[in-house]
Amino acid sequence: MTNGGVTVKQRVAICFAAGVLGALAVVLFSHVLFALGVSEKLGVTAPVALKSPDVYKPLFWGGLWGIPFGLLIGAAWTHLYVFGFLYYLAPMLALFLFFLPRSGAGLFGLRNGGATFPVYLLLVNLPFGIVTALAARAILGGNPGGSTADPATRVTRPSLGSVA
Repeated sequence: MTNGGVTVKQRVAICFAAGVLGALAVVLFSHVLFALGVSEKLGVTAPVALKSPDVYKPLFWGGLWGIPFGLLIGAAWTHLYVFGFLYYLAPMLALFLFFLPRSGAGLFGLRNGGATFPVYLLLVNLPFGIVTALAARAILGGNPGGSTADPATRVTRPSLGSVA
């Protein structure tokens, strides 16, 4: 099935790659926060490792979270950056309510450093959605939903039946 010339499979693949880039932004941002001393103030003693194999897990999960982003991107295209900014809350919700409790850290990871640890997690993951949206728009170019108007540039492209 195509949607404006881009198939659903293509959107999913593109947004998987965009999610990997969003996760890379998170990993790099963890190093920025650590260099600025913010991480230590919030009880985190080290940034995400940049060496193999430690770096692959967050990149892969970022790609996986890019897949639903790709399924929703057509509907959210006109407000893509707001959608991207808010979309980061989905993986955060899964982290706080599923993954951290399963790892023994408790709800919201409160057993891993008190109330500051969830604040750190919210802060460090903030770039994910917006970088994913930026990367997806850069790769896709136009609206994958098939609209003739590109809201990023507010330029209307002529349809097949129009006269120039």
